[in-house]
Amino acid sequence: MAGKFDSSARTIIADALVRARAEGTSRIGEEHLFAALLANPDSGPLLSRLGGRDEAEAVRAEVREARRRGGLTAGEEQALAGLGIDLDEVVARVEARLGAGALDSTSVPARRSRRASISPEAVAVLNAAQRQKAAHGDRQTTARHLLLGLLAQPGLLSDALAARGITLASVLQAMEAGGSREAGR
Repeated sequence: MAGKFDSSARTIIADALVRARAEGTSRIGEEHLFAALLANPDSGPLLSRLGGRDEAEAVRAEVREARRRGGLTAGEEQALAGLGIDLDEVVARVEARLGAGALDSTSVPARRSRRASISPEAVAVLNAAQRQKAAHGDRQTTARHLLLGLLAQPGLLSDALAARGITLASVLQAMEAGGSREAGR
């Protein structure tokens, strides 16, 4: 993940770690990057597209629930249902035996050391941000690139945002229409 991050991107990544640790984990996930992006003052346009903080919290809750259910996307859940597999029943049985959240592979307890890790999904987002930086011919990865990387990377979070009309294409279009500093930050 070579590349230079500007101060806004570094601040978001550091904030994502603080948010992960506040949740009792030392692993930064894409949902922590999302929450840190929303908390960034430059993310006003994203919040307005989402409909405010309540809707942003709804997105995070939707992703947490999907992770509790094994991290399956809506399409994967539909495919299982098409095969006659009742995911609710499977989750209930697993949690009855192993405890709540047993299927959440992102739940990693915080370590005593100061060393943090980054989930594979968050690494993919950071790599997608690097690709967005290169595609736009920019020298440093910014908060805007992190947002674009988050939207470009398939997963639970981008699915939840897409269900609300926030896609990579729509944000890029808004950036072009209103100038890159206005729409995407």
